Amino acid sequence: MNIYLIPGLGADKRMYAPQLQIFPEAQVLEHLPPRKSESLRDYAARLAPSIDNSQPFVLVGTSLGGMISVELSRIVNPTKIVLIASVKSRSEMPYFIRSMKYLRLHKPIKGDFYKKFNSLLVKRLDSRRDSAVAELIRQMTVDASSEFIEWAIDAVIHWQPPTEITTDIVHIHGTKDALFPISKVKNVIPVVNGSHVMNLTMSSEVNKILREVVYL
Repeated sequence: MNIYLIPGLGADKRMYAPQLQIFPEAQVLEHLPPRKSESLRDYAARLAPSIDNSQPFVLVGTSLGGMISVELSRIVNPTKIVLIASVKSRSEMPYFIRSMKYLRLHKPIKGDFYKKFNSLLVKRLDSRRDSAVAELIRQMTVDASSEFIEWAIDAVIHWQPPTEITTDIVHIHGTKDALFPISKVKNVIPVVNGSHVMNLTMSSEVNKILREVVYL
């Protein structure tokens, strides 16, 4: 069974270091440079050739990567999708994200602003003594493409997920996810006290679930 891991916004292969320890054969699909006004569906179509669709495979996507996984399932044929700290419909998004589609308040938000905002998360992790995770997120944020960040924010805000997803979905979600509150997310395997970056901060708990669900 092939496994493809898709990173979240502002992240890269390094975010999956704990998961690559249990799935060393997994392939991380790094983000492609975006095209202007490209939808998540169009972006997924460009990412699809990276997948060997002739062999059984599982898609694992975190946050933005989960949404891309859902779009990929329209194009390729995974045996299963595993979402981590993500959403699979617009109704699972918080209202402030959904409303931006109409209010367009996100337009002035540039990639550098997002990077500064992410630094607040790093400081919070530092205060909780998750210094190694904080430093990793800091490094990925510095290295992230501002162009990609700006495109992705707009693409997520305008995302129109499929109304019916025929692929089997396993959704792992933290009870303390501040970006996508678990109260709005349906049919999940909860990780108690898990945050939006729980695959790093609570990797043992997340990996235990992944071991159980990937090959089922």
